[in-house]
Amino acid sequence: MDPRQRPEKATRVDPGDGRGLGVYVHVPYCASLCGYCDFYRMASPDGVPLEYDVQVLQEARLHVLETGTRADTVYFGGGTPSLLPVGRLGHLLAGLREWFAVAEEAETTLEANPETVTEASLEGWRRAGVNRLSLGVQSFQPAVLSLLQRRATAGQALEAVNAAGRAGFARLSVDLMAGVPGQSMRNLEDDLRRTSDLPVDHLSVYALDLHPGTPLALRAARGEVLLPDDDQCARMWERVHAVLTGAGWDHYEISNFARRGGVCRHNLKYWRGGDYVGLGPSSWSRIRGRLLGNPRDGKAWAEALRAGLPPWETEEILTPERLLEDRIIFGLRLAEGVPLAEVRSLFAGAEASLARLLERLAGLGLAETIGERLRLTPSGFLVSNAVLAELLSIPRTQAERGTREGASRPQSGKPDAGSGVGGYGPNRAPKRSCP
Repeated sequence: MDPRQRPEKATRVDPGDGRGLGVYVHVPYCASLCGYCDFYRMASPDGVPLEYDVQVLQEARLHVLETGTRADTVYFGGGTPSLLPVGRLGHLLAGLREWFAVAEEAETTLEANPETVTEASLEGWRRAGVNRLSLGVQSFQPAVLSLLQRRATAGQALEAVNAAGRAGFARLSVDLMAGVPGQSMRNLEDDLRRTSDLPVDHLSVYALDLHPGTPLALRAARGEVLLPDDDQCARMWERVHAVLTGAGWDHYEISNFARRGGVCRHNLKYWRGGDYVGLGPSSWSRIRGRLLGNPRDGKAWAEALRAGLPPWETEEILTPERLLEDRIIFGLRLAEGVPLAEVRSLFAGAEASLARLLERLAGLGLAETIGERLRLTPSGFLVSNAVLAELLSIPRTQAERGTREGASRPQSGKPDAGSGVGGYGPNRAPKRSCP
């Protein structure tokens, strides 16, 4: 099928049982830093240091001693993972395949910035075993790209996507942003329609989230750029949903849309409660009921590995109640929702309060019960933070609460997935998040 062909009817594809391990590799190096980004990254004009590859495989070995589960997804995020020279990427992937017994048919994703895409790099990535690309386009509007301090031009971004399609990447994702200062509704719609005409099977649309201390946040605080208000952000998000679903895309997760077969199998592990290993500074792992967090400090991460020590600085045992709560919180990001039986189990003893809340959410058009599953509607996606806060506010005994004050809850192997502007718009999914 022509990858640009729109399916007549959106379908939600189950990509498998999700029992395999996911492996996330955080490559925190960038040629230059964008003013809005708060992921852990560092400017490295000379590329990725040689010792990084060795350290990642050292950390992988430490995790293998604990898991023993065969991996069926690998995801390189950043930063700019496409700065890794092709030969080194291939060597790194070969090492991960050996340590984690990566399945032959594993989904293997590489995030790439458009300016790093060439015919030679595309050929090399495919030869190394990458079968899915996630391109950080963000916008095709020159003014938006300039404000975001993106290195690639709109023309370069367009050519990168088309070149990837010509090179045979049938699994191809694009990231766009909404709620950017100065971005008009017409700009946004143009980006959405232009992307729909490209050979991509996955599209992530993220609401701009300004983190304190980032250059763009400082500019906004000084009044140099004007952020869209909550109502504008809400209208933009409603338009994103309308345009893309009208063009045949399946809105399968708050920030993510897919054509038939295009869902990101790796990110589904985060949302469905699967196990994953995060390698690299600032990454997180959820393995066999434990949550492990690496330091947001490349030097501390590397020093621990050089000393032969596990690099994670956070370790938390996840109780059955906490695991159930997480499955519900993250599962409600998906259009498929969660089993109603699990929701009732979490709130055992508070059934009357739960029933009243679900009835009120249904009356407001924010949630619905389909068969034996509870899910948020598109309107519920828009205010998911508020809906989930209400759900978790239902009184439970302290022993029943999986979430405690100060407890960690990363969304993915990749850290710091934030929320939408002004509380509107969806939480940012695991990149990008697949990104």
